[in-house]
Amino acid sequence: MDFSIVTASFRQLELLGLCISSVADQEGVSVEHVIQDGGTPGFGEFARETGRSWPERPGYSRLMESEPDSGMYDGINRALKRTSGRICGYLNSDEQYLPGALAAVLRKFREEPRLGVVLGDVVVIRPDGSPLCFRKMIKPHLPHTWTCHFSALTAGIFFRRELLEQGLFYDTSYRIAADAEWFVRLLMMGIRVGTLDQATSTFLESGGNLGLGDKARAEADRLKREAPGWMQWGRPLWVLLHRWRRLRQGAYRKRTFDYEIYLPGTSVRKKLHADRLSSIWSGRVWNY
Repeated sequence: MDFSIVTASFRQLELLGLCISSVADQEGVSVEHVIQDGGTPGFGEFARETGRSWPERPGYSRLMESEPDSGMYDGINRALKRTSGRICGYLNSDEQYLPGALAAVLRKFREEPRLGVVLGDVVVIRPDGSPLCFRKMIKPHLPHTWTCHFSALTAGIFFRRELLEQGLFYDTSYRIAADAEWFVRLLMMGIRVGTLDQATSTFLESGGNLGLGDKARAEADRLKREAPGWMQWGRPLWVLLHRWRRLRQGAYRKRTFDYEIYLPGTSVRKKLHADRLSSIWSGRVWNY
């Protein structure tokens, strides 16, 4: 199997259906999708309906489990332990892959076999599917990731199975920032990271994302305190360096493009247009 995609879900069945569709229609790759639900009422019937809409076929399989867990990252770890694909990724239930995303990621890993992680760009969308901003990924810098913020979006992260074999699962003592802590460990291990320079995924800005709350800030502070003192003292420098690297790599350039996603009530992707889409993400200026 080329890919194992995992999704942890809870009480988001309509959005989860769109997420599943965006994985099931990927072409040119073999993929298994493991959905780990935290105990949503009606999940069993939803799984049966999904099986009728997207039956398994050669090159595509899906495992849907529902059981109590201790949080999102516990669900992700459980799902990852049930996978077998050579390349892994995780997609939240309100996120989607764009057409051809996995085939492009597979080509990148084949072209650069020493890479352990590939980052795809992400289109941030509103609930109606319209574009909000474009987030071009650059290779995260350890001091910045550890003491400032995690600049990548998990919807665009893909990694080789070997990382799991080295014990790189998520630290469930973090309820919100485990992805940042995971990436800090990855960078400390010297894992090679590459960028695809192509949009692979969408991220839904619903206005209620956990990463904006007080608990997220508390966990970010906890992660920062675990960094060496010289990294903490150098924080203003890492911010400037990060923004200079983004400028140099064209992350602030406006982009015009079409993209196709699933919307509620539809069984096929809808084509949408982004005209001179900015990288500016309202309310998250610090992340630039």
